Amino acid sequence: MKVEKTFPEVYREQCKIPFAFKEAVIYYFNPMKAPKSFYDASGGPFDVVPVDCWLFLKDEFGIVGQAPCGPIMEKRILPLIMTGEKKSYEEWYEKCYWAIRNDGFSSGVANELGRLDLALHDLMAKRAELPLHKFLGATRNWAKVYASGCGTNLTLDECIVEVDNFLDKGYDCFKIKVGTNFGTTIDADIEKIRVIRSEIGEDKRLAVDVNQIWKANEAMAFYDKIAKFNIAWYEEPVHSHDFRELAKITQMCPVPIGMGESVKNYYMLEEYVHCGVGQLQPIPTNLCAVKDWWRGRQLAYDNDIEFTSGGISQLTASYIASGKETDMVEYLAPIIAPLAKYMKRVPEEKDGKFILDELPGAGLEPDLELMRKMGVIKHIEFMN
Repeated sequence: MKVEKTFPEVYREQCKIPFAFKEAVIYYFNPMKAPKSFYDASGGPFDVVPVDCWLFLKDEFGIVGQAPCGPIMEKRILPLIMTGEKKSYEEWYEKCYWAIRNDGFSSGVANELGRLDLALHDLMAKRAELPLHKFLGATRNWAKVYASGCGTNLTLDECIVEVDNFLDKGYDCFKIKVGTNFGTTIDADIEKIRVIRSEIGEDKRLAVDVNQIWKANEAMAFYDKIAKFNIAWYEEPVHSHDFRELAKITQMCPVPIGMGESVKNYYMLEEYVHCGVGQLQPIPTNLCAVKDWWRGRQLAYDNDIEFTSGGISQLTASYIASGKETDMVEYLAPIIAPLAKYMKRVPEEKDGKFILDELPGAGLEPDLELMRKMGVIKHIEFMN
């Protein structure tokens, strides 16, 4: 499949239309609890859906763009656009981008600018009367998904139950958490990998994620012990900013090293490619711009690197659908799946894919009436 390096024509046209913002509304949420706490090698408990707030942004034509956001949005980003001025998307984004320069392009403020950008893309897709995936150039309505889970706090029996549930839903690619307690129980991790490989069979892909806990030599020593289980990729074996160690492990390890989910700008992805990673993993809700995600994907294509993307998986699916059929959404189901019950619009989970609808805009939208009834909405802030 050929993937164009530039955005589609309808996208480029929408980017040049001048408009003003008339109203912004942020819904602040109480924690949306996950059924069970989740741990990985270096963090936890993760026991709530990772969505703090939701932005609704109305333009002068009455079209509303929306996206998940954080508290920084209200204080630092919205004052830059709620000015009554008319600018094109390109001009609005450039104004905001350089206004936050001194916070740093890897800061939380840059991250929040990226979430504004997600809302603007939802708005532009609605203005073009297209579902977001088609606005971005997709010719299909689905995104391949890989199942992610098996936290380091689960027993082997609990891991089997989780994996069997994934198998029943048609998944053929899995990623599990290992490196338990900062890599201090290696034998137990090896047994976990053995059991899960046996459960899914030899025909399914199996990756491992150690969440940055080791240096290259330690990471390679662990890989040598698990190589016999046919590992698809080895995710974050070293610190995400330790480029010397990353370059070492990519030279030592025969399977792809996965990196990129925590970066907030495109230029970090170039450094990962220079270090030899075999899988890039930028996340739309973590980056400072949709174009950085787009460029990161093209960087992966140009260097024959596998491309995956996670975060809020049901939202990421619209972006993944616009690329190659082999690109994948990470679905960290233990803490992302519970979000679906609060949504009035969400992709269908079927046969290891997310199936997207044909309504204009992004394929994920909260059910605010239900959230009110369930006590999820903490308070609401308005700006006009």
